[in-house]
Amino acid sequence: MEKKVQRNFLWIALLVLGTIWILARHNQVTPYQTDNGLIFGTVYKVTYQCDQNLKAEIEAELKRFDGSLSPFNDTATITRINRNEDIVPDTFFTNVFRRSMEISRETQGAFDITVAPLANAWGFGFKKGAFPDSAMIDSLLDITGYPKVSLSADGKVIKQDSRIMLSCSAVAKGYAVDVIAQLLEKNGFRVMDCEEI
Repeated sequence: MEKKVQRNFLWIALLVLGTIWILARHNQVTPYQTDNGLIFGTVYKVTYQCDQNLKAEIEAELKRFDGSLSPFNDTATITRINRNEDIVPDTFFTNVFRRSMEISRETQGAFDITVAPLANAWGFGFKKGAFPDSAMIDSLLDITGYPKVSLSADGKVIKQDSRIMLSCSAVAKGYAVDVIAQLLEKNGFRVMDCEEI
């Protein structure tokens, strides 16, 4: 009987020590950080597990991205290209432009990087629009069509008509998620699930 009591005491002691160990480890779990704000004409929210907050780094990367691809930013690369300024685009713009052109070709123009004038006319773009009539739509269709734009050998956007305006928003927001995922991976995080901004 005494050996049975000792064995039960040993099991209880192991259970108590195991519970203490589990609780101690639980308290040492790295906390989750959640950062959010406004960028690219919309809101963002990033959640990651880290002892330190990376909001400054995340916002710096998003601001660089905004400075390239936000049609709501007057100094952004895409805005300057839409104004026909002679500039060589940055890597963010070039990556999104190339991907947008691929999708435009794959969908035979159902997705079109040059849709900005039409989106603006309907009030969905970066300019206020009114309900367009068929004559206005026909005139805007003359200055749309992805085959009318390309990148030159030196990386500049070539437009067949200076009135052509680009809209990369459909691809850019998803690419922004990739950019932040790459930033987190560079800081040693394993990115498991990303959602678009």
